[in-house]
Formats: sequence, structure tokens, C-alpha cells
Amino acid sequence: MLFSIVQVTATAIGVALIRSVKPVLGACTFDEVSVLTDPGFTISINSDYKVLEDTTAKVKYGLYCDDTQPSDVKDIDRWFKVPVESVGLRIPIASGFLEALGHSDKLVAAESPGNLTNICVDVSKIKTLESDSNDTNADVIFSADEDSDSNSSVRLPSSDDLTPLQMAEWIKFVAAFFNNEKNAESLFSSIADAYNCHWNNLQHLKDAPHAYWVQYTDDSSTSYSIIDSPYQKDLLAGAGATNDTHAALSDSSDQKAFQDAVKDAAFVFDQSELHNYGQRATEWYSAFGYKDPKNSGVEFLTSRNIWRTDGYTNKAGVSNFPEFGYVRPDLVLQDIINVLEPSYDPDYSRRWLLWLGGTNENTKVISADNYDCAKPWITTVDKCSARTDFTGDSDSSDSEADGDDNSGSGSGRAGKIAGGVIGAVVFVALVIVALHYYNRHRRNARIQSLAQTEYGSERIDLRETRRFS
Repeated sequence: MLFSIVQVTATAIGVALIRSVKPVLGACTFDEVSVLTDPGFTISINSDYKVLEDTTAKVKYGLYCDDTQPSDVKDIDRWFKVPVESVGLRIPIASGFLEALGHSDKLVAAESPGNLTNICVDVSKIKTLESDSNDTNADVIFSADEDSDSNSSVRLPSSDDLTPLQMAEWIKFVAAFFNNEKNAESLFSSIADAYNCHWNNLQHLKDAPHAYWVQYTDDSSTSYSIIDSPYQKDLLAGAGATNDTHAALSDSSDQKAFQDAVKDAAFVFDQSELHNYGQRATEWYSAFGYKDPKNSGVEFLTSRNIWRTDGYTNKAGVSNFPEFGYVRPDLVLQDIINVLEPSYDPDYSRRWLLWLGGTNENTKVISADNYDCAKPWITTVDKCSARTDFTGDSDSSDSEADGDDNSGSGSGRAGKIAGGVIGAVVFVALVIVALHYYNRHRRNARIQSLAQTEYGSERIDLRETRRFS
């Protein structure tokens, strides 16, 4: 469901808004901030410490500034002296939060340093986190498991059970370890405003596109899924798409049932784990059992509108999306809108979405050319203007996506594009035929004229007239 900060009040959500009077502590000042989207954590301020409660994992973290840990405090599972000076991570989203908060320089250890995509981090200086590592000198280790590193570990969400804004609001939770909640709240407020603005602007389409988020897995057994988690559903709804399947998948291993369930889609967004880089389109068709996609009669196959989120990677091909995408849901939403309704903002350039339907996989590698560490776009939120006039039925929405032979995007566009192309081809063909017969008529007339008259002192025979043709 769409979340709007403008419509939320302190009474409605039962949280305290920012106060003008801050609790002043012995070593530092804590800012009290609001938590707006019910993301799965709370922040509360006490006389000499603050408490972060992970309500999902049911863990409470005590954060204090003084040299001495507060005593006689009940129900605190782990204590951390803040601001922390060094960070380890086992989950990509933590790196994105650090970058957005300006604390990437605090990163000292990671489970897989080579998988980091943030070019502002010197990977050569990052230690590798082994299992239950205690020798990294990290003050805190962010992980998907609250018990991964004993008393150093702090859990961050790793599933899509949260909406995009709920996931993004965890930036306040991470910021609390740096006493940087005010900056986090300001950034999140801008992100939420932009997300909600675009979300509202796309709710007036006359011809809403139909799209699904899908996944193929073959770990212990083959499985085909239509993903309906809150994260994916909110993004599709925010882009103005409908995504209610007309066929239930009672057996996830039934390939034919899956194909029947998604055959009404105009667009498909895939998050399967594919390995054959450069040939992932072929791999995808094979995995889902489509032997002749061009002649399948299924719209998303014939128009080749299959998309993925790994179009922005590091040099090793590791996707940047889990690292930066979850931090900036407003940009992810704009990526999807640009695919479904390109005329909404013709000048917008997608960041993460990769078109899987073409002959070329146009993956962009993150570099200084597209990410400036001095002025990172992850902290820059463009203002969105509210509008109710966009209905998605403009002819200008027939635009081309990346690739040499990409299909057009937008609701109801496949037929219009095909009709336009066919009409143009027929017109050109008729012009060529007309010119051919006109030139042929002129040539024959000229030949006949030459054949019946003298040219100088010679008589022209019809057998020689080909030199005048």
C-alpha cells in the first residue's frame, strides 16, 4: 500500500516526531527522530543511552556515548559505544547505507570484499570476514543474521517482505550507530516524497500495463514462481501496472502451469540466478521452457519485454542493485516507470534495469564516468512535481530501449509499433515500385525514339540500344 508522509500524523502512527529539545548527554547529543513506515524497528531515547529494537528479530541494542556502559538497564541484548569507528558487513545493503550516510570510510571488513560494487571503497584494504570472525577490529558487523558474529552482529533486513520505503527507512537504524539520525531522516524524507510523488502520478493510466515479477530456481528442485512480495508488488503498483494473475500456481514445479499463469503479461521482471553472461536471454528461455518465443503468441515474449535488475555492475559482473537499489526506491520506481511508460520522463536514464530481450546485454559497469564519489547520486534526490494529466496513451510513449533490436515499451504499444513498422515498409515498397516502372517507361520511350531516327551518320539498331539504357 502507498505510504505518504504528508498524510501520516504522530497520532496515527503512534511515534514521537522530532522535538526541539534534545536530551544532552555527557559525551554527545542524541537526536530523537520519528519512524514512519513500520519498518520493523524502533528508536527510543533515555537519559544516557538510546535503544534500537529490532521488532522482527526481537533484539534490543543499547547505544551509549559515555566511557562507562549504563548499568542496571534491563532487557538490552547488546551494547555498543557510539559513534562507532569501524564497520564490518555480511549484507550488501549495509554498504549502500554507509555510502548514503557518508561513512564508507568506516568499512574495514566484508564477507566477500570482491563483491562490493561501491567504487568509493578501496577493496584492497577490506579484510575478509570469516565465520563468526572476532579479529577484524570492527565495532559493529551488519548481517542478515543477528547472531552471525556474537556480540558484534546487528541484523538488517534481507528479504522482500518489506515495502520499498520500509526497507529504505532502515537507514535511520544504521545512522544511529554514528549519531547521524538527523541526516538519515532528511535523506529518507526526500526519498519518500519523491517515491510517493511518482507513485501518485502513475495512477491515472487509461491502459494500465500488465506485468509480473518472476523467478526460476533449481537448487534442490526446479521451481517457477510469480513473486508477490510486498517489495515487488508495491513497485509494480507504483508504476501503474496491474499484476493480479488469473491462474493460481498450486505446484511450483509445474512449468506448464507457470506459463499459463503469466501468458497475459505485457512485461516480465525476472530475478532468477542466471550464469551465462552474454547468453542469458537464451538461458532464460530454456529455464522457463519457451522453445519458440517469437511465435508463442504471448505478448511479453513476442515483444521481448523481459527485464532484470542487474544492469549496473562492478567489473566482476556483481550487481549493484542489492547494494544501492534498496537504499533508493525512488530511483528503482523510476527505472520501472521508464520501461512501462517511457513518455512519463523521456530524459530519464535507467540505472539498474537490464533488457534481456535483445541480442546484446548492455550491462553498465560502475565507474567514475557514472558515479562521482565527491558528489554521489545516491545522496541526491531530484524533486518530483505532482501531476494528474499523465494517462500513458501518448504517441510519444513509443520509444526505444537499449539495444540494437529492442522492442518498444509502454502499455498497449506492441500493436501500435508493429502496425507503424508494417505501414512504413509497405509505403516504401510502393514508392520503389512506382519509381521502377516510371524509369522503365522513360527508358523504353527513349529507345524507341533512337531506333526511329538517325544519330549523326549512323543508323541505330534496336540491338544496340542497351548502351543508352
